[in-house]
Amino acid sequence: MQLIHSDLCGAITPESHSKKRYVITFIDDYSRKMWSYFLQEKSEAFDAFKRFKSLVEKASGDKILCLCTDRGGEFTSSEFNEYCSTHGITRQLIAAYSPQQNGVAERRNRTLMNMVRCMLIARDVPKQYWPEAVNLATHILNRCPTTALANITPENAWQNRTPSVQHFKVFGCIGHVHLPNASRKKLDNKNIKCVFMGINEESKAFRMYDPKTQKIIISRDVIFEEMEKWDWNQSGETTSQDFLCVEIDEKEENEDSPREATTIGDQRARNTERTRRQPVWMQDYESGEGLSEEEEVTQIVQEKQVEQLTQEMQQLAMFVSNDPTTFEEAVKSQVWRNAMEFEIVAINKNCTWELTDLPIGAKKIGVKWIFKTKINERGEVDKCKARLVAKGYAQQAGIDYNEVFAPVARWDTIRLTLSIAASRGWKVYQLDVKSAFLHGEITEEVYVEQLKRI
Repeated sequence: MQLIHSDLCGAITPESHSKKRYVITFIDDYSRKMWSYFLQEKSEAFDAFKRFKSLVEKASGDKILCLCTDRGGEFTSSEFNEYCSTHGITRQLIAAYSPQQNGVAERRNRTLMNMVRCMLIARDVPKQYWPEAVNLATHILNRCPTTALANITPENAWQNRTPSVQHFKVFGCIGHVHLPNASRKKLDNKNIKCVFMGINEESKAFRMYDPKTQKIIISRDVIFEEMEKWDWNQSGETTSQDFLCVEIDEKEENEDSPREATTIGDQRARNTERTRRQPVWMQDYESGEGLSEEEEVTQIVQEKQVEQLTQEMQQLAMFVSNDPTTFEEAVKSQVWRNAMEFEIVAINKNCTWELTDLPIGAKKIGVKWIFKTKINERGEVDKCKARLVAKGYAQQAGIDYNEVFAPVARWDTIRLTLSIAASRGWKVYQLDVKSAFLHGEITEEVYVEQLKRI
């Protein structure tokens, strides 16, 4: 509580169902735990800070000593300054147009909004429910590792105990909430289909939203279908269950598809004239009914082109997947034998090893051949590549090796180099390193298994 970072994010459109347009965050610098509050106007930031101050000081037993914010009018009002001065809170106001000085709050708000955006899009949840996503994202971030803390999470640093993450579910997924006996009749359904909207920390339960009644249900007895999502385009009106007769086709019955419900009068009318329904397996096909001759010819040509392209892709996939996986398979082909011999020549040229007897008590590391067919940009075979690798997972730290590095090029560096070359008209040359070794010299004695003869 020695330093609190704060920033206000908004205005967010569309506004929530409760007319909220802004979110203000408070972050403890020591634990990096975050609290989020929703506002209708920026002027409510002062009231949100007072609620936050009462909550955290009562929970931690410490007093807020310093508050770091920008120079927005919501933080520099006379009543805000007077309140901080009265309670002995030092203010840190960043320089104008220098958001990097309040980097902790700015970066956390960016991470928060990125998570909210992904959560809404992943399950097609309407944007008006962004406060629910903000609450869940805040709950998750407080229980995720951060580079500012070593081997602990913000919630662990704040409460000095490891939090549980077993209750994490996918935002916007389907959940079946159990209805207690007191809330239903004898023949009523025992569960109700809802949408997961977050965690209720007051009750240690789930916040489930019923789109039909547009109400939030707090329950701990929920069975989730995390891969399913609610169809927000369907009507939210409920149909009376009096004299309801349901017609279900056994072959077309699906857990996710809506069932047709008709009254008894409609059922009698249906018996006189039955409407033919399209089978489920034909929903992804175009029957061509109602098309002119030109349209039919165009459709046939397109179908042939798609079929030809599919066959070519299948042939290419089968060709690429024909790479041998074992030494016994590769040694039967002269192409792969040449590739392995080329690799052995490169290894011997670099004096990679020397043959010796395995000392008593020493442990040997196995080796394995990796085979890969390289394809150029025209889809033609460029070369057949064979590499001999050690089974590094059998090594033990402090015994078989000291440190292992895997140097790779950063894509940012490659893009930067190409952009500079393009802007200055430089020529770019490409080369291929056929044999690369991670270590020039190894101080430990490492014993590997001898190769089989080619």
